[in-house]
Amino acid sequence: MKRLSLGWTQTFAALLFVALIANGCVSRPKTQASPGELLILGQEDLKSERFDAARAAFKRLLREYPDSKHRRQALLNLADSYYKGEEYLEAKVQYSEFVQLYPISPHTSKAYYFLGMSDYNQMRDFDQEQSATRDGIKNFRELIKRFPKSKYAAQGKEKLLSMRKRLAEHELFNARFYLRRGKRVSAIPRFKDVVKEYRDIPEIRAQAIFYLGESYLLEESYQKAGQAFRNLINDHPESPLAQTAYNRLLDLTEKR
Repeated sequence: MKRLSLGWTQTFAALLFVALIANGCVSRPKTQASPGELLILGQEDLKSERFDAARAAFKRLLREYPDSKHRRQALLNLADSYYKGEEYLEAKVQYSEFVQLYPISPHTSKAYYFLGMSDYNQMRDFDQEQSATRDGIKNFRELIKRFPKSKYAAQGKEKLLSMRKRLAEHELFNARFYLRRGKRVSAIPRFKDVVKEYRDIPEIRAQAIFYLGESYLLEESYQKAGQAFRNLINDHPESPLAQTAYNRLLDLTEKR
């Protein structure tokens, strides 16, 4: 009972300490402050979007109290401060450290989600480099694999699909780039990869099948071209390209 009372007294003192700072009654701590005081002070600054002040409190806790029970929360809040401040590169560093130090904790699924979101917020247009997209896909997959029942897993699945679509658009763009320049040897395997890897993104897959057929036509590989167009009609009859694929098949029939 005495131990419980002592813990309550320390918590109350920390809350009172922060309240006094908020009201301007005392200055912020320069020398002595308990880890609990630093954590609450940092969280108040984080809530009020005073990100620099929040980071200073969390970093001080992590630096001065290596054995504190509050270190885990301080590290997660430090990552949050960078994420909310839209400093996504630094947020990734902190969330990555959290999941490495605490692979199983009540907050690890959250850390994985915002690790992925830090990548998501750095995604570039489909015609640009996609390293952040690839990193995000990896992180969201890890979240879903390790914490399938977490509330963050459901949100992660939505973001994962969005990132996979962006990557599919990028890979289709690259394949068409080679096709436009007459480099069918480079274009064809790239179209095949899109067809194979993105069955869950039918609008992109349908385009890849169509341009695969077009590539074979240019090579005068008519049997392969016909098979590609038939696959498009059978697999994606709702595609706007299905009618064009049908017309290509008619043209091929006349050539025979």
